[in-house]
Amino acid sequence: MAEDTIVCVVNPVAGRGRTQRLLPALRARLDAQPRPYELRLTSGPGDAVERAQDAVKRGASIVAAVGGDGTVHEVANGLLSSATPQGAALGVIPTGSGNDFCKAIGVPLSLEGAVRALVEGRPKRVDVARLGDRYIVNGLGIGLDGAVAHRYRRMRRLRGEPGYLWGAIHEALTFRAFSARVRGPDWEHAGPVLFVGASNGPYHGGDFRLAPDARVDDGQLDVHVVRDMPPLRRLVQIPKVRRGTHLKLPEFSLRRAPWVEFSVERRVPAHADGEPFWLEPGCHRVTLYPKALTVIAPP
Repeated sequence: MAEDTIVCVVNPVAGRGRTQRLLPALRARLDAQPRPYELRLTSGPGDAVERAQDAVKRGASIVAAVGGDGTVHEVANGLLSSATPQGAALGVIPTGSGNDFCKAIGVPLSLEGAVRALVEGRPKRVDVARLGDRYIVNGLGIGLDGAVAHRYRRMRRLRGEPGYLWGAIHEALTFRAFSARVRGPDWEHAGPVLFVGASNGPYHGGDFRLAPDARVDDGQLDVHVVRDMPPLRRLVQIPKVRRGTHLKLPEFSLRRAPWVEFSVERRVPAHADGEPFWLEPGCHRVTLYPKALTVIAPP
């Protein structure tokens, strides 16, 4: 493999199949630029991790995630878990539903703009978080927003922002609060909450500015705690979260920290970079690693 080869790890089902439909246009744009490239398609969950690890072993200079935030999550985990991750940078061509990480690093959402940024962009070091053996590049959500991610995964018709919005409305009316303890370096919160989490980037769920001032290279997690509120009040606050004007709500608190611990008494729905999973009872520590990952950002 040539040293300047770009390996594109493509999730064809991302964006409810949108990525598959865009493949001919993607090939045409990549053919029009001078650098050698490969397209490596995934066939199921976990494949993108293995494709990224293999690309690093073969000497790729850039491994690009073609898909949504879930594809970015897997490719980043493949790079960070490789023996020599510093040799390859993460590129992103957003063809998925939310594309939150792209917004955080400034990659255009259009196919033409994203390919141009991939080829002409410059390396940029960004922070990553770690929960157990899972790396997180954009954010972790536990509780209501985790339930939204699970619900969105089950949807068959709605995709993108309308799907996340419908999921948020449904869970706002039905989700049951849970007991949690959230502890940082010099503070602690305990009691019933709707959701808690830690953000590296400002966007979650497509267009929700949950942590509007979060930056991917500031060496801090933006840790949020949202206390319980009646269902109708939850519903009324959704537009504020989308605009990022919710920070002064009495139920909402946000602190910055290099690490945080979340303790829950029951199994709770959660997401990592939009990928749904279940957080088991117990204490879970999230640690930030400053500038641990190289990404290709627009010049």
